[in-house]
Amino acid sequence: MSNTNTKLFLHGKYLAELIACSIRESAPERPFDGIDWEQIYQLAVFHNVTALVYPSLKALDVPAEIMQKFTYHNNRMIAREARQEIEAQKIFSVLKKENIPFIKMKGIALKNCYPLPYMRSHSDVDICMSAENRKRAGKILEDMGYIREGSIDYHDEYCKDDFFIYEIHSAIMSPHSPLAPVFEEPFSKAVPDSDSAGYVFNDDYFYLSLVIHLYKHFVSEGCGIRLFADLLVFERTHPKLDFDFVRKTLEKYGLCDFYEHIRNLCSCLFGGQEFDERYTLIAEFIFKSGEYGSPELKRISWISSDKSANISFRDKMKYFFKNWFPGVSTLKKKYPVLEKAPVLLPVCWIRRGFYTIFHKPQALKEQREEIKKMSSQEMKHAKHIRSLAGIR
Repeated sequence: MSNTNTKLFLHGKYLAELIACSIRESAPERPFDGIDWEQIYQLAVFHNVTALVYPSLKALDVPAEIMQKFTYHNNRMIAREARQEIEAQKIFSVLKKENIPFIKMKGIALKNCYPLPYMRSHSDVDICMSAENRKRAGKILEDMGYIREGSIDYHDEYCKDDFFIYEIHSAIMSPHSPLAPVFEEPFSKAVPDSDSAGYVFNDDYFYLSLVIHLYKHFVSEGCGIRLFADLLVFERTHPKLDFDFVRKTLEKYGLCDFYEHIRNLCSCLFGGQEFDERYTLIAEFIFKSGEYGSPELKRISWISSDKSANISFRDKMKYFFKNWFPGVSTLKKKYPVLEKAPVLLPVCWIRRGFYTIFHKPQALKEQREEIKKMSSQEMKHAKHIRSLAGIR
């Protein structure tokens, strides 16, 4: 392991310990010799877990200037969560009044499993309902000042004040996904939320949704440590999970090996289990990915479904054309005319191209640089990490 990787691994490992102690509300071990508190802070920001490690840091002798940064982020997260919760309750009350059943997913439902809700940050709110009610809910959001920012076959995205973001789903995942059958007829797998309006998945399906959400990010772009913390929190607050059911369900889709490796990794990150070479390499991949994943892996996933292949000139051209000639769903926001006349897509491509050439020439240069950065070495490394994590 290089000195750079060793330093990243040590700081990432200690960040994981701080997260685990905050979740378990216990005191952390003293930091390792030579710790760089600025790197701990930068890693926490990179993974969007500043509020999650803050309670643990208060028990340590952290330099004042670093603690001040963490305190600032912590206070911002408290205020952010309060605003989101007030807005969510307004929307949920209207949906309930209009007899629109909905299932709360991901962060909006999971945050209450954490010691304090603001510790589990989320940028958007995901809810699921029938296709018919999805249209009705969209009209309600628009009446409340939201603007539809995007739409694909199974969900719409609405935004207000550049802060509140709602994704209204009519399916848990794309109907084209091989994993879509896991969540068919979602309301049959949900129960009323005892703490609020709407529904949440029953415990076993909620846990499955966390595992599959982590898997999707892991293979397509990489993922940060927060998604692993979600598993720790949910297992801790739901001790009666049916792990046999979870394994049998994942086994149908070839994900059982991945799941076992992820649980072992969680034991290394949060439970004190020794890291062997396999889990050290996967952990480094996670620490490097951060909250939004690896740009390199995103590019690779976009151009090739064959993870064993080298990146060819043809692959690079495929990336170029996908980026510069996107589909209707991608361009609807910029060119609303496509909503009613998708046949005009080529016209929009031409207009977009001329606009870029004359007004944003830097974008062309950035694209060329991105294509240059693509390498077969990146592809091989991504394939190796997937293999270590049990993905074939």
